[in-house]
Amino acid sequence: MQREKDAQSKHDEMVKTIAQDYLKKGFRVKADLEGYERPGTIRGYRPDVIAFKEGQRKIVEVETQDTSKSSRAMNQQEAFRAEADNSNTTTFTKRVAK
Repeated sequence: MQREKDAQSKHDEMVKTIAQDYLKKGFRVKADLEGYERPGTIRGYRPDVIAFKEGQRKIVEVETQDTSKSSRAMNQQEAFRAEADNSNTTTFTKRVAK
């Protein structure tokens, strides 16, 4: 499902904010956003942000109101949650841009 232009802008701004917050906390950050190294795929899906620090890995997916309940978003979240559940050093967080 494609986002509306306004929703995409809100999505990208939240991804940028999250990436910058992790950088300020000393994490190495990959973000699916221009200007950042792009994260690899996890179980066939590319997360918006992956942050690494001292053996920790944070996976963050940002959705918008128009995509948060789509089947693709649900499948993506399930994949990231399963990845986190199978690792004691990985966490997954879903955020919704408003």
